[in-house]
Amino acid sequence: MENLDTGKIIKYAGESKQQVIDSRDVARMIGKTHRHLMRDIRGYINDMKDSPKLDSPKFFIESSYISSQNKELPCYLLTKQGCEFVANKLTGRKGTIFTATYVSLFNEYEAEHNGKLIANGDLNFQRQDLEYHRRYVAVKEQEAANKRAELLIKIGDRQEEERYRQAYYTEATNQLMFPITNGLAVTAGAIAEQLGTNAYNIGKWGQILGLKAPKGHRSQYGYWSGDRYYYNEKAIEKFQEHKKEIVDGDNDLGL
Repeated sequence: MENLDTGKIIKYAGESKQQVIDSRDVARMIGKTHRHLMRDIRGYINDMKDSPKLDSPKFFIESSYISSQNKELPCYLLTKQGCEFVANKLTGRKGTIFTATYVSLFNEYEAEHNGKLIANGDLNFQRQDLEYHRRYVAVKEQEAANKRAELLIKIGDRQEEERYRQAYYTEATNQLMFPITNGLAVTAGAIAEQLGTNAYNIGKWGQILGLKAPKGHRSQYGYWSGDRYYYNEKAIEKFQEHKKEIVDGDNDLGL
């Protein structure tokens, strides 16, 4: 996979301060001409108009750039959700590699940015230290998972038999940690540390509260990556609501 300069690839989109990637960079990552990617994105936006629940600027933000001929030309800025949308339209190895690339770029930028904020003393640690700590841990776990996926892809490329090659690609896909709910994905252990209990208890209550998807599946509360289950912010809110029962070990839900 190509080494990309995170600081140059990830940008901020105007006043919204959303982290985005220029469509020209995305086109380069997926091996498609920018003109063709722009055509595809316009098609996606047109399709979204039929659904009132889909707000296209959350995925694709209109923008422009100055060409080498000093002409202003159109482009799009893709949010993390926009990149995920494009990745879902890709198949096989190309989709896997692009997903690993953009997830790593966003995560590395977030980790680096948070580190600078902490170093500059711009945060009130008494209120936000725990939140940034768990986000940093989640980012590092995502990076590690995606690096494993990248290695599996490289091993798969060297296999002569198609069945072995596909087996490695499938395992690479299983290793990938996809972005969910503002990019936050935490393990049962991280939640247990926050609530003052143990990971086993969190796993048990994840089942009781219906927050844990069946093995190998994902839900609105999280997803499986290999043998580990990752919860998102919606799940954390549910755990917080039932903190007393969880910590005390009482099953007041009657389940």
